[in-house]
Amino acid sequence: MAELNVERFYERLNKIHAQFLKHREGSTWNAAHCISIIRGPSDDENIYLKSSMVHHYLFGYELPDTVLTLGKGGQCTVLATKKKCEFLEPAVGRAPKNGSVTNLKLLVRNKGDENAENYEQLLKAAREGENGANVKVGVLTKEFKNSGRKEGSIIIGWEKKLEESSSKIEVVDVTAGISLIMAIKDEVELDLMKKSSVLSNKVLKHGFIPRIEEVIDSSLKVTHEALAAEIDAIIEDPSKINLKVQKDFVQSCYFPIVQSGGEYDFKVSAQSNSGDVKYDVITVSLGARYQMYCSNIARTILVDPPKHVKETYETLLGVYQSCLKAMTPGYPLKAVYGAAVKYLRSEDKEDLIASLPKTMGFSVGLDFRDPLLVLNAKSTVVFREGMVFNLALSFAGIKLSESARSLVNSKSAVKELSKYGLVIADMVSITSNGGEFMTKYGKALTDISYTINDEDEDDGGDEDGKLARKIAQEEEANPTGGRRSGRLAANSSSAADAEGAAERERRQIQLMARRNEERLRELARNSGKKKGDEKTAKAEELDSYKRTKDLPDNVLPNQVKVDMANQCVILPICGNPVPFHISTIKNVVLPDPDAAAYLRINFYTAGMAVGKDAPENIAKLVQKYAPYATFIREMTFRSLDSHSLTTAFRQISELRKRARMKELRDQEEANLVKQDKLVRTKNERVPRLSDLTMRPVFAGRKTQGNLEAH
Repeated sequence: MAELNVERFYERLNKIHAQFLKHREGSTWNAAHCISIIRGPSDDENIYLKSSMVHHYLFGYELPDTVLTLGKGGQCTVLATKKKCEFLEPAVGRAPKNGSVTNLKLLVRNKGDENAENYEQLLKAAREGENGANVKVGVLTKEFKNSGRKEGSIIIGWEKKLEESSSKIEVVDVTAGISLIMAIKDEVELDLMKKSSVLSNKVLKHGFIPRIEEVIDSSLKVTHEALAAEIDAIIEDPSKINLKVQKDFVQSCYFPIVQSGGEYDFKVSAQSNSGDVKYDVITVSLGARYQMYCSNIARTILVDPPKHVKETYETLLGVYQSCLKAMTPGYPLKAVYGAAVKYLRSEDKEDLIASLPKTMGFSVGLDFRDPLLVLNAKSTVVFREGMVFNLALSFAGIKLSESARSLVNSKSAVKELSKYGLVIADMVSITSNGGEFMTKYGKALTDISYTINDEDEDDGGDEDGKLARKIAQEEEANPTGGRRSGRLAANSSSAADAEGAAERERRQIQLMARRNEERLRELARNSGKKKGDEKTAKAEELDSYKRTKDLPDNVLPNQVKVDMANQCVILPICGNPVPFHISTIKNVVLPDPDAAAYLRINFYTAGMAVGKDAPENIAKLVQKYAPYATFIREMTFRSLDSHSLTTAFRQISELRKRARMKELRDQEEANLVKQDKLVRTKNERVPRLSDLTMRPVFAGRKTQGNLEAH
């Protein structure tokens, strides 16, 4: 059975009352003498009613058909049904002495006199200390006298009582005051906001991204509505992406929004249409609700983006960072809009100012979007530590010129895109250090950009780059049967042209010869700089096992095994154990585990700096084989058993440490000269110093000895 958290109830009720007393004369409270929170019947069509949010904030639950009043003197009175009064009963008489709220009084609904006596007691509490003068009662104006309420309910009778001339009551709006209080989250709320943000982030990362990649890779036809429905189902049941979250705790803030094909609407009220997803500029926006606390995230997926689209997206990222810096305690909310405009002007991108949204975000919490706390050009409300906002920036209706479209592959859907939009949205927590992201899915160009069709024309670069791109395009048009990326081969033709294949082969040989010649010249220059002897310059080949029988007997087909004795790491490749000497490993990383554990191993490769910490012999081997060998740069292993990969990570790290220490020791000992054996003088008197002590002390305590000269 549901129970009231009495301590939290009074903590938050005192927070409301203290701010009410402090700022009562201001515009946010309109000089009200009393607050009246009127909660009507449950409304599944409108789940973000402010009165419902206040109930969840105070009670942890929604109590429909309830009236709560809070006067200046600290008297809190609640009129409700018997069952709801029983729920609140534990809080009666337990008001903390150090708070401004003095007492909680419960009034049980009385159908006999249609609550006439109860209404009189509520009015008496509202007039407390006013001596018959007109009293201002603060209500949530948008919900006051709602037409959807049933005649005869507690709410209808109370609203009529407030409007009677004999009551001497003036109704004023206190919505702004309530919003400002609830915007500043306590530690419990911030923790729930983080969990909600993580949920939205996980749904995007493990739900939408893999699905859209599958759609693009396989050239599937799926509508925006169908894709949005799949994402909504994941939010409602996170176990579909292996998240262990109770289904009762989560729900969607709104139906996800997926858009592409040139039609973009970045308002939170937008809807996914029934058109098919186009492989051009795809936007997604989704929001999850965890234990009633909301979060939101939005990203743009670029497929075959022209240079113009990439540059515009980079500009949007720059605007985003500028806006984040403006989200600092003490700054007004309108500073965010000002920072965006200032950045665009400084980058000489004033034409994009018209594409900015009028609202760049809003306060988020129990209420998904608080209309009184929005990031626009007019809001004078000040950022305070503990607030949480959804920072949502977008460029809408940007025209894509014919010249920009001409640079993309004729098979790309971007060819038909006349205008496009870009959007980024994240949850931001206001801290003493400024704004901090709570949704951390990558938004860099490399994180959201995909290429399934190469560009038809070059946009500059050296001759080799042009030749390589041309060869790649010809390879796509005339496949040779080798292993290729499914994404790049999505639209390949199976026809083969013998004459084209011969020309392509000739150019490939020409390109390889040119690269090898450049590499050999580089090796020659490096060799000329080194004047060491031939033995020092020669690389030593690695030989850990002479034959496969020498491999350890207990190696399993799909196991990462570390052979400490032979300084080898045995990695499973296609089910076969393949040994790698420890000196070939550059570093090893164990990312934070998710549903499964991951182990990433990076190797020393050609084409990039090996680093000063690389073993000397490996540097020579890389240099030796660079002109013609193929190198493995990185290998990542995934396992549901985190213990095995964690053990392998520790063993590899320890083995690398030992190998490094051995190499340093060998380098130090290389310059040592072997000392001849000492021959003691027997016939002559030996010079001697007696009773000497040594510093530092070897054995942990002072010892005396003699020093002899021979």
